[in-house]
Amino acid sequence: MKSLTKAFAVLVRLASALGVVLLVVGCGSEGPELIPVKGTLTLDGTPLASKNLYFSPEPGTPGLGAGGNTKPDGTFELLAVVGGAVKDMKGAPPGSYRVVVSEPMFPIETELEIQGVSAEPEVAIGLPQRDPRDRAAQQIPSLYGNKDSTPLRVQIGPDPAGDVKLELVSQR
Repeated sequence: MKSLTKAFAVLVRLASALGVVLLVVGCGSEGPELIPVKGTLTLDGTPLASKNLYFSPEPGTPGLGAGGNTKPDGTFELLAVVGGAVKDMKGAPPGSYRVVVSEPMFPIETELEIQGVSAEPEVAIGLPQRDPRDRAAQQIPSLYGNKDSTPLRVQIGPDPAGDVKLELVSQR
């Protein structure tokens, strides 16, 4: 009976060690294959600054998608959405995407104040926000804000995608 208990204990230790090895090997820094993607976002030919982009993967495309924000000249660079990532991963996995364009919750260029430097109590969340009902402040037609209705489709191939041009059209 003692030999069976000893053998079982050895098996448990061996299985634990093998599990740790598999865990370490499985958490390599390789990650998914990512293709660098840069581009420009325009509305009726005019560059759109400070907008959010989300590349939603179509069925069959690996990964969780990619996203980015446009700069003042309407240009953007995608960062992959990778679960558990501790650093930015530039690009997107190869495949087909629907592109969702939205207004940010608060202006991207907003300088956030450092809290806790004064003796006075401070507001927990004091970011300036637009009223979501304020359509005048929103430039993006609602058609582009939903992955089911957006007409924007992008195919990212195994080679660098080059410059992706996303051209929005006003609903008139």
